[in-house]
Amino acid sequence: MLKPGPKPVNQDNLEFWYGAWLRIFDGMSSGRYIRMGMDFQAEHGLWERLLEATRAEEVKVVCDASPYWLNPKRGAIIFNRLLSENADRFLAAKQHPRWPRSRRPTSQGRRIRFLARAMAGISMGISIRTAQDLLAKTEKEKLEAVYRPICDCGHRERAHNGSRCKYCSCQDYRYSGGREIDWPASSQSTKE
Repeated sequence: MLKPGPKPVNQDNLEFWYGAWLRIFDGMSSGRYIRMGMDFQAEHGLWERLLEATRAEEVKVVCDASPYWLNPKRGAIIFNRLLSENADRFLAAKQHPRWPRSRRPTSQGRRIRFLARAMAGISMGISIRTAQDLLAKTEKEKLEAVYRPICDCGHRERAHNGSRCKYCSCQDYRYSGGREIDWPASSQSTKE
């Protein structure tokens, strides 16, 4: 007998699909040099048509018209197939309450990330909402791990007034590079 409740999701596979779709949609929007002899141009017009599509047939036409990013002859067989077969779910993602509706240029990145998360969920056979929730949490944690300004002493950059740390005897601020700090047992109470 099956247990009720949510099915476990393989987070590594979900993140893999998110990264793959993110590269596809970002490439369509802005283009990218991949390697010598493979300079994929931007398909900004097709990207806009994909964003403005309201019917599944329009999504399928964009998939078939793509010369680079969704072209099966260029190695995008699975992406073309997944987007074509799930065009209705792709369109449903654009109707989701969390879809960035603003037309400002700064929303372009949010739209790309949102659709990449949605397509990662579709690729894994999970709901758009679940994919959005799981990937947004891990994305935030990874960004914080990479970009948090922590000194080698374990305190934040803002704790260093001038060159001295206000919590310990550290003389110079040295960025930790985002790696985890091995906290000594005695300094657990002094960290921010």
